[in-house]
Amino acid sequence: MLRGLVACALVPAAVCAAPALSSQAPRRFDLPAMPLGQALNQLALRSDREILFSPRLTSGRMSPALSGTFTPEQALAQLLAGSGLTLRGEGRGFLIVPASRDKGGEPSASVVSVVDLDGVIVTALKRSSLVQQTPVSMVVADGEQLARLGVTDIERAAPMLPGLKLISTAFGRRLVLRGVYGAGEATTGLYYDETPMTGPVGTTADPGVMAPELALVDVERIELLRGPQGTLYGSGAMGGALRILFKRPDLENDTGALAMSAASLAHGGEAVSGSAVMNAVALPEALALRLTAYDQRQPGVIDNVRLGLSDVDGVRTRGVRAAVLWQGGPQVSALISAAHQSSRRDDIAAWNDTAGPWRTVHAGRAPFDSDIDLASVVLKWRGHAVDVTAVSSWYRWALVRRSDYSGVLIGERTNAAGCMRMFSIAAACDATQMASYSAYVDSVYPAILNQPAELTARIHEIRAASSGPGPIGWSLGAYSEVREDYIDSQVRHVDPATGAPVEPPVLIGRRGIENRLSQTAVFGELSYAFAPGGELTVGARRFDYVKRDRGGVQIANVISGTWMDYAIDARSRERGWSLKALASRQLAPGLFAYAQMSQGFRPGGVNVVPGLPEALAVYRSDRLDNAELGLKGQSADRRFSLNLALYRARWRDMQYAAQTQNRAFNYVTNIGAARIQGLELEGVAQRLAGWELAGSLTLTDARLTADQLSNSAIGLGRAGDRLPIVPRLTASASLERRWKFGDGLVGRLRFDGFYAGLARSAFNAANPDYLKMGGYAVFGVSAGFEKAAWSVDLGIENLLDRAGRAVAARNASGPIEYFGVLPRAARLTVERRF
Repeated sequence: MLRGLVACALVPAAVCAAPALSSQAPRRFDLPAMPLGQALNQLALRSDREILFSPRLTSGRMSPALSGTFTPEQALAQLLAGSGLTLRGEGRGFLIVPASRDKGGEPSASVVSVVDLDGVIVTALKRSSLVQQTPVSMVVADGEQLARLGVTDIERAAPMLPGLKLISTAFGRRLVLRGVYGAGEATTGLYYDETPMTGPVGTTADPGVMAPELALVDVERIELLRGPQGTLYGSGAMGGALRILFKRPDLENDTGALAMSAASLAHGGEAVSGSAVMNAVALPEALALRLTAYDQRQPGVIDNVRLGLSDVDGVRTRGVRAAVLWQGGPQVSALISAAHQSSRRDDIAAWNDTAGPWRTVHAGRAPFDSDIDLASVVLKWRGHAVDVTAVSSWYRWALVRRSDYSGVLIGERTNAAGCMRMFSIAAACDATQMASYSAYVDSVYPAILNQPAELTARIHEIRAASSGPGPIGWSLGAYSEVREDYIDSQVRHVDPATGAPVEPPVLIGRRGIENRLSQTAVFGELSYAFAPGGELTVGARRFDYVKRDRGGVQIANVISGTWMDYAIDARSRERGWSLKALASRQLAPGLFAYAQMSQGFRPGGVNVVPGLPEALAVYRSDRLDNAELGLKGQSADRRFSLNLALYRARWRDMQYAAQTQNRAFNYVTNIGAARIQGLELEGVAQRLAGWELAGSLTLTDARLTADQLSNSAIGLGRAGDRLPIVPRLTASASLERRWKFGDGLVGRLRFDGFYAGLARSAFNAANPDYLKMGGYAVFGVSAGFEKAAWSVDLGIENLLDRAGRAVAARNASGPIEYFGVLPRAARLTVERRF
């Protein structure tokens, strides 16, 4: 197995694009005598350079002490003096090879054929490490592969990220890992580079219901971290974290790329998308700019048979990203980045059971509009013994989310309580009053829920970490976030013929909700290298949350039960610890193991729901305790790898979504405890008769451990019930081969398969919302050619045109909605690099 380490001169959010070694300025190195392999790793970390070597070459060799001012190349030559090894330039780093003798008796670098030197380097622990030596259950998706397959959104990337479950709703997608599915703050952290992002609290105290999605264009890689990451990543990472890392400016080369793609969907339409990337070096090895722009279009496939409309769910996403990288010598760097993205989905991408696959009977149109702005500054300083990173981010998400409200009106049309509210009486309505109430409901049918919202967040983090030799390592940091959002929740009558809102607006009800969450935290980890390749780590995070929820009614809704004098202004506070203990050991060359105990948490809050009993208005924080064993194995030639993780988690005071008896309101409540246990397995086999095979298997058993009953809500469960939405089994596999033809032409062929296991949409079989979902497999094939600066790829997704039910939900008293996979799609992508 080849080993190597990269230490980034910028943020620990992506692998460094470093200049050639010989051009770097000298710097001070102080390394005591130690095993040569350890010395090479220390030099790689301290010089921000990649050094690749085989452990077989360094085994049993000691390095001399190194003290003085050298370029990295000079320092490396000093460490290798007298070892029988020499260095050879390999891309932007160095390859260590045996020294041989030429005819004149002088040593020379032997010409060896090294295959697969691109060891995957990740920053999951907020420091650089090889993925096979990182004590976290994780998978990595390469950005170049995503681009070849035409993957530009999280939904289509999910099959390449085993364990990640996407729960689609009318408003967006919820991210779920390891069966940790619940309402409230997100259970899976979403990071774009160093910035954590989430959705607005909204009317349901559920910011996790919709993740802000930036297009996956010009991506370096995606890291999916499975299991609680509460120490380093804080709240929102109870089930794990999804890190999307964009490419950063290259300080050496002026480069660019243009890409165009065309997509055609069965049962739908066609669309053309494009993107452009430019990298400009202003000062070689000191200042560079990278610009990315894109216009992505997804054809619609859903036909609204009620309104006579076709392909109503088309999506268009346009955006631009800019990043400036300044390298002020070997110690100081700064990365400034900004992004803007505007997107629109024309209607909900769900089909109804009464109409059939890819057909809907929604009475109201429900477009989704979104504008996201993001800015970030990352400063990095590298000292002789301590490295410091400071991050400041700001983002704004302005959106209008909509859903069909007609099912609520159907369910309430003959509700005696609604009639009593309409006439402000305490006794039951007579027949004349009930007829008048029903006529009013009919007059405003159909309707949509129309919710303009805006969220802003300011985030700051500073952390310091030890560097250099020694068995003791440490990191210490502080974090601050202020998040504010406001939502204007309107129930609007729509035209029965078109499904569009009538003008001037006819408002059936209106209320506003304002939320402010302020959190601070300090965190740290301490590690001790008790043996070569063995380490013990303890970590802790002390958090302090203050949350304020305010709301009131502007227009009473007698149908659902909001009244004019309803108002709430409540504050809640959470303080506590999130702890971690980890032991890892290199058991043998290519065999790495770890065992850990870790915790995750989410803050509580207040439900701004008119008529909700006082006992349910406030919900408490919840916590997850996780025990995990992991094993990562790789053959000496890196042709085969196999990773296994076993875990068992206890989820206490679970925050979960409940519905009022009339289905008009969702809210968050604590439903007790659950036990989740599972297995995660991934394997890769390379160069098997020229093919590369990869596969994954995820098993999850998530169950309640106590009865959850309430007279104020529907849909709760009993001890032993499986958690809804969570499939017991998911699996994926891919098979790929590359051919080299004459004149520099390279061809590739790839097959993909993904299986989503069975799950249910509610807790128990007696519940009318106990709907079947999952239980389907989809397959795809892609082929491409690459020559010099050109590449062409053609892919076909969902070859069998399966209408997989990925998510099932009942639209109040309306029809059942299914969010499924896209039908058969053909995509052609052409790229030209400069």
